[in-house]
Amino acid sequence: MRGIARIAREMGDGDIRLTVWQNLLISGVPEAKTAEVEVAIEAIGLRTRATAIRAGLVTCTGSTGCRFAATDTKEHAEAIAAWTETRVIMDTPINIHITGCRNSCAQHYIGDIGLVGVRVALSDEGDTVEAYHLFAGGAFGPDACIGREIVKNVIPKDVPRVIKQLLRYYLTNREGASETFATFARRTDIALLQAAARIDMD
Repeated sequence: MRGIARIAREMGDGDIRLTVWQNLLISGVPEAKTAEVEVAIEAIGLRTRATAIRAGLVTCTGSTGCRFAATDTKEHAEAIAAWTETRVIMDTPINIHITGCRNSCAQHYIGDIGLVGVRVALSDEGDTVEAYHLFAGGAFGPDACIGREIVKNVIPKDVPRVIKQLLRYYLTNREGASETFATFARRTDIALLQAAARIDMD
């Protein structure tokens, strides 16, 4: 944050704004300084460009900062982006909302793909492991809709593969590039979405 503040002060008008998508906007940057600002941002470990998958990721604080969260949403979001964006090229926006508990601070139920963190029992002694229930087809605005639950108890290492399968299924079977993932997921039989979510090992 100090690095962003320095960049905003030295190259912009000193203001930093936050978006609902958890992005930072540095205002007042002259066009002639845009490239210099991008280099400075990259130098402090942040990015100015993102794939459709990474750009649409929204998470809550997760278990690293919230006692209610069952999962480490931030770490898992990074794993989803890093693994999936090299295997699926999206030509349309996609929103993936990851929340660590049923309080749903990241609003998993209105994401194109939504994940809600849970703890899954491993034994009768009470040992548990992180997992997610996955929803698809949520939306907000004029087409507001609650996503349908597709699969349950997906462990974090398998989540990127499940998402990849769903995105590939969408790209292969949609009714043209103008059909959004949410519309596609709502019109597709849930059994077909569940079958598409079965992971492979590539």
